[in-house]
Amino acid sequence: MRTRTLLCCWLALVCCYGAQGSEDPVLHSYVLRGIDFTLRHEYGHADSVFRIVEREFPDHPAGSLYRAAVIQSKILDLKLEMNDHQFDSLRMVGQERAERWIQLEPRSAWGHFYLGTALGYESYARVYREEWFGGITKAMSSVDEFRRAIELDSSLHDACVGIGTYYYWKGRKTEFLNWLPFVGDDRKNGIALIQRTAERGIYNRFTAMSVLATIYIDAGEYESAERLADLGLQSYPRNRVFLWEHAAALEKQGRHREAVNTYERLLDVIQKDGEEHRYNELVCRLNMARAFAAMADSSLAQVEISAVLSLQEVTFPPHLRKRAADKFREARALERSLATGTSPDK
Repeated sequence: MRTRTLLCCWLALVCCYGAQGSEDPVLHSYVLRGIDFTLRHEYGHADSVFRIVEREFPDHPAGSLYRAAVIQSKILDLKLEMNDHQFDSLRMVGQERAERWIQLEPRSAWGHFYLGTALGYESYARVYREEWFGGITKAMSSVDEFRRAIELDSSLHDACVGIGTYYYWKGRKTEFLNWLPFVGDDRKNGIALIQRTAERGIYNRFTAMSVLATIYIDAGEYESAERLADLGLQSYPRNRVFLWEHAAALEKQGRHREAVNTYERLLDVIQKDGEEHRYNELVCRLNMARAFAAMADSSLAQVEISAVLSLQEVTFPPHLRKRAADKFREARALERSLATGTSPDK
């Protein structure tokens, strides 16, 4: 499950937004506005902006692909099931338009970028649905298109995050094979490519920052992850992705009081959002309980455990029921450990 979750996260993040400054200033303005709404989790407003793009640029892949990006972002954020037929339809329309563009202009860096984006969406959907072989194959095709886009226009810094993230996770998942002569480890190169987008990207800057924070947490570089998440929160203080990353980085450093502060911010955002976040609330409160337990504050830990266990009355959607049951099991184990002074048995 962890492997699928990590892979889905990077696929979703790297494929959300476009290349380095639109070739049309009006389109560029719309894309920036739509991305801003998405980063604020205002998905309805973002979709409305990209509907305008579809209407004003009917032959361009941007409108349909960015609408798919909004759906994808919402699925990740709210832990929804990947069964949105509109997502698949928008992705296919965008891919067809990108392919048509390349047929007319084979050396169009933009055409190749959008094709890479569409293929990345398909890869994301397949991996999320545990269609592993198809998902990895499409990811490789997506990276090939991103490479081609950069070959044609080296200023497309936003494309680097897609390539770099693939390099990192490919190396991460095959690290036990790196002694073989035909298996390389491109993780350092991957991180450098993502940093290039984080520093020089226009549309994908915040995406790259978030991807890199996740990678740094995975690599044990928690201070670097904290710095990037904090930088993202300076511009988008209520962005739930950056809040999760910031709290996780602090927790990994043993800075439990500060982690609780961030989890409290996250919980406030979740509760005021107006969307269904009960599973996210469960995880957030359980993490807070663990942090309080690590600080030897058993009373506050018990408060959060009680809040977690009260959510057992919630009817979670089928795809989240097992995950929720596992979290309730962990909460009960933590409660027993507090009562007995022993380590929790998960």
